[in-house]
Amino acid sequence: MIRRRFADCRDGQIHLREAGPVDAPVIAFFHQTASSGAMFEAVMTRLAGWYRCLAFDTPGFGQSYQPTILPDLAFAGVRLLEALDDLGVERFHACGHHTGGCVALEMAVAAPQRLRSLTLIGPVLVNDAERAEYRKIFVRPFAAEETGAFLQTAWDYLRMIGAGSGLDLHLREMVDHLVAHRTMPQAFEAVWAQDTTALYRAVEAPLHIVCSKDDVLWPLFERAGQMRPDARSTVVGGADFQPDRDPDGVAAALSAFIGGLDPGN
Repeated sequence: MIRRRFADCRDGQIHLREAGPVDAPVIAFFHQTASSGAMFEAVMTRLAGWYRCLAFDTPGFGQSYQPTILPDLAFAGVRLLEALDDLGVERFHACGHHTGGCVALEMAVAAPQRLRSLTLIGPVLVNDAERAEYRKIFVRPFAAEETGAFLQTAWDYLRMIGAGSGLDLHLREMVDHLVAHRTMPQAFEAVWAQDTTALYRAVEAPLHIVCSKDDVLWPLFERAGQMRPDARSTVVGGADFQPDRDPDGVAAALSAFIGGLDPGN
């Protein structure tokens, strides 16, 4: 069973989904823009027999509180660490997808003693030219206006990034994107402003990188492996929605990686 609850941070409440024994090792999941922790539910059900799975809605997304502004991803990382404090979680395995991986990098460098490991699904390691190209699409893919015409734009955008593989996924992502329509451009801008490469190089925790060949970030995956040859690499399916579309592959990858770590981690 997946339970839903809230945890406190200094500015408001963070919404999360929880599954698994409370005394088991913790995997904390962080979602892409502009999804929510719902994207990890299928993976959580597959891992909940062995791990305490916590999937958070980042501030400004899902059912978490709406900040006045999302200045950078360090801000999100600190608030999520505070939520973990409120839950009584000291050490955890982190798994971040796209933007969620960028947030998890901030946490890994700011509080290295707390991360048992870090898994990045679709690491965002761009050079300046790539950053400019991604920024053309991934900053404000649609803007709300009174005629409602933006709803078709949003629907088509979600189909383009892979959410159109099933109606339930498409509808869920549509709702999440509408909820986050103000925060979404701030989050994307924070991604492109982040020195992701420096953070990635600085990670001390055991590192695992995951991607699918039809993910928009696949061209960056080989670079991530070359930059950190110590990282375990796994290829799964599912385009930009691997936890939804290939939950067996993602769950198996996480289980193999975490299960193979020194128990002291």
